Amino acid sequence: GDNQIVLKRAFRAPPELVFDCYTTPELVSRWMTGPEGWHFDTCEIDLRPGGHYRYVWRGPDDVLMGMRGTYHEIMRPRRLVSSEIFDEGFGMGRMLVSLALAGDEDNTTVEQTILFESRAERDAAIATGMAEGMGMSLDSLERLLVELL
Repeated sequence: GDNQIVLKRAFRAPPELVFDCYTTPELVSRWMTGPEGWHFDTCEIDLRPGGHYRYVWRGPDDVLMGMRGTYHEIMRPRRLVSSEIFDEGFGMGRMLVSLALAGDEDNTTVEQTILFESRAERDAAIATGMAEGMGMSLDSLERLLVELL
């Protein structure tokens, strides 16, 4: 669509473990690191409807990139919906993020839909390299899942 990004990825792991990797601070901070030279500086998660989360990445030259959000829907281990926004200066506006997990005890398909308020904000997100950074993070998630199994 004009104002969304949809990412789909399959993992050889049960949905419960994949869901935990998206919602447990100790696990999130091990895979959602982004490009080379970046790491998680802050990972706070209050996993309940109306609960908030806060992520801050630290990059080269101590550049900080922060994001905060609010959980709207939590259906462990099948669905997670939240609104999120990056800190000032990133130009992507508010996003609605829906994460759907489908699968069995051995495999999970994750479909993440990011709905932006406008096409311009979606295009701004793409221009930041967001899709490539997310791809790198999902590669890290795959390695973490192998390690955890």
